Amino acid sequence: MEPSRLPRKVPRGAKGCVVQECRVGLYSFPKCGNTWLRAIVAAMVGIPQQRDDLQNYLTDIYQGVPYEHSWDFQGRRWYFYKAHHNRVLDRHEGRPLATDKVIYIYRHPLDAFLSYLNFASAKVAPQAGDRFPIAVTSVDELSAEEMEVFFGIFLEHGTLLPHVEDYGSIFEHARHFIDLAAGGEAVHVLRYEDLSRDFETEARRIAGFLGLDDIDPDRVFEAAEARTRKNGRFFWKRKVENYRNYLTDAQIARFEARYAPELRRLGYGRDPAAPPQRAAIKV
Repeated sequence: MEPSRLPRKVPRGAKGCVVQECRVGLYSFPKCGNTWLRAIVAAMVGIPQQRDDLQNYLTDIYQGVPYEHSWDFQGRRWYFYKAHHNRVLDRHEGRPLATDKVIYIYRHPLDAFLSYLNFASAKVAPQAGDRFPIAVTSVDELSAEEMEVFFGIFLEHGTLLPHVEDYGSIFEHARHFIDLAAGGEAVHVLRYEDLSRDFETEARRIAGFLGLDDIDPDRVFEAAEARTRKNGRFFWKRKVENYRNYLTDAQIARFEARYAPELRRLGYGRDPAAPPQRAAIKV
């Protein structure tokens, strides 16, 4: 079988882009930090952080059509979009979609699990949980029995949305993009935890991947932070290993036992700060 490649309509130029234009997709499994990544990239290239500007120039494909607006910065014309699909899209709403570069972010699966529960709660976007077996008022108000119901779904499927084929499981999702990067494609993979613990280093790596010059990580952090600081709703608890505050030791042990190889390959073994074994991932 021929390995996956990024869908392009034009030849590559320097650093993966055509000479004057660059089309960039930001991908993640749902609730893995893509909104934070979007704000970071916007800050790097000077896109205002207002909602309409972000949607125009760094389009969430679930709310609009990508590439309808371009942004000029450092001598290039940029097109950005954000998506949660488990593959790099080559079409959107029947129209071709070319992508020169991809930035992919992932986080610990159990933190993604809890973040999605919050997202689907009554105070944020209850329609996102319309197929849940139990309505979620808030994560903090779930009983132990109710949390076990949701945990059991995630333990079995690697997702709270097994009916959504475009996402798949969080492990399958990560494997696709990590394999693209390992195969030499223009895909930059980063962990949410690394970005949280060492923002400056990870921000510089993102900028380097995009070919951006003279990026001030402090300024980028401040702009992205102003947009996405936790508010108890959509930007809930931007905290590493938040799952330990909501799941029992027994539940965590069950998850780690079932997915031990997959977790280690993503860098979540005994040392959570260890770098992910990106080239060797097999799920």
